[in-house]
Amino acid sequence: MLLACAMLLVYGVASPLMPAAVLLLSAAAALCSPRVRLRSWLLGMLVLAGPMLLVVGVVQGLFYPGPAEVLWSWGPARLTAEGAAVAAQLWLRVAAMVSVCLVFALSADAGRVFDALIVLRLPLGLAYVCAAAVGMVPRLRQRLGDTLAARAARGHDTGRLGVRLRLLGGIAAGLLLSSLTDLDQRHDALVQRGFGTARRPAPWRRYPYGRLQRTLRWALPALSLAVVAASIGGWLPLPAASDLIPALAAGSEHP
Repeated sequence: MLLACAMLLVYGVASPLMPAAVLLLSAAAALCSPRVRLRSWLLGMLVLAGPMLLVVGVVQGLFYPGPAEVLWSWGPARLTAEGAAVAAQLWLRVAAMVSVCLVFALSADAGRVFDALIVLRLPLGLAYVCAAAVGMVPRLRQRLGDTLAARAARGHDTGRLGVRLRLLGGIAAGLLLSSLTDLDQRHDALVQRGFGTARRPAPWRRYPYGRLQRTLRWALPALSLAVVAASIGGWLPLPAASDLIPALAAGSEHP
């Protein structure tokens, strides 16, 4: 439900302020959550959202097609106000969704996710894939720590960044092979236990839901729909990316 509400707000409101707000709220959740390590969240943002920032910054910011307000130019490359605004809008949307997904993946329990999807009557295969994707993050983190500890026991100074980069190829190959082996073993174990024979299996356990969770389950979608409707109807005057172009142009003229 949280992911759906975040997606509705990020892509339903045509303003870069909304994905920026979602990104800040995700960062606050990662900082305050006892199950999420802020370092892991920041590393995930760097790996997943960092390349997107580079791509949109180069394609849109430096090579924006058509007439535009030029802020800086060097040869064929030119930084334009329109390109910078579009690049910021695209990156903020992607980064906001990545941040919410990281908070969910680093804090959620795979078994609880699977049981919740079964209660929602999703197809069994889809529920298993979603739960396996959630459980993959802590498993890979645990294996990465074990691999680095094994390399350190063999005399490698894994505390240095240069040593980690030199060992990255072998570590990545080992993680890939171990993940494939684990996936095959899990498939055999599920088949032997009759996975998929029951069309509507019962969840493994029931989780108690408090009054606050039940209230948020209904209030968050209603609030998200209200915000999107207010933005479309003009009752929520948030600046769009095109409205930020004059500000960027004015800032370039008066440094």
